[in-house]
Amino acid sequence: MSEHGARAAGPRPVTTQTRRDAVVDELRRAIMAGELKGGQPLREVHIAQQLGVSRPTLREAIYQLIHEGLLEQQPYRGVVVTSIDEKFITDTAAVRVALETLAARALAEDPDGSGTARLRAAWLEYRTAHRTRDAARLHQAHTALHRTIWDASDNSMLKRIWPTVEAQINLAITVDESTRSDPDRALHVHERLIDAILGGDPDAIAAEVERHTRASADELLEMLAERTRGGAGE
Repeated sequence: MSEHGARAAGPRPVTTQTRRDAVVDELRRAIMAGELKGGQPLREVHIAQQLGVSRPTLREAIYQLIHEGLLEQQPYRGVVVTSIDEKFITDTAAVRVALETLAARALAEDPDGSGTARLRAAWLEYRTAHRTRDAARLHQAHTALHRTIWDASDNSMLKRIWPTVEAQINLAITVDESTRSDPDRALHVHERLIDAILGGDPDAIAAEVERHTRASADELLEMLAERTRGGAGE
């Protein structure tokens, strides 16, 4: 096979732009596609050469992905790809159900309407991002929508907790988005969640958060298991 034949799996050169965002997008794609495996160390020189970018630009992208939870800094090993397993997905879902139910119920009570106004604005941006079919913008709007639910609840403890759990929630959202690759379904399930919060019924809110988060995580695990079984049968 010629040197222009099959390319080894891994990040692809960023040819049209060398901005940090382009590198973030390509590294995220390579991680979610399994080309960069969980627990695999990230070798800066090699990755920068593959992408065709400078090491300072790569480092900026790495810092962003550490913040998102896709990469992590480990003692004596440097930066490695985060390992995502069933326990991570179920644990994250359990925490999200408990805390997001609390946040959504508090937001629904909203005495002066300022919180629900923020929620409507975040929901509008999500729907706008969905129409653009821009995966990066939709991911940002998706995360921002959930951040708004927590922040607009006006619960001081939830506001303090969000920065601690943001990376794990962001990672769970990324895994879900890349595994399903179904933005229309995501729009529909978020519409149900927003309608429940704006409707104000505490029981309906709790049921919708449960369905949105825990039931969705269970579906995701089944999809990942099916993918694994399919790969083993090839």
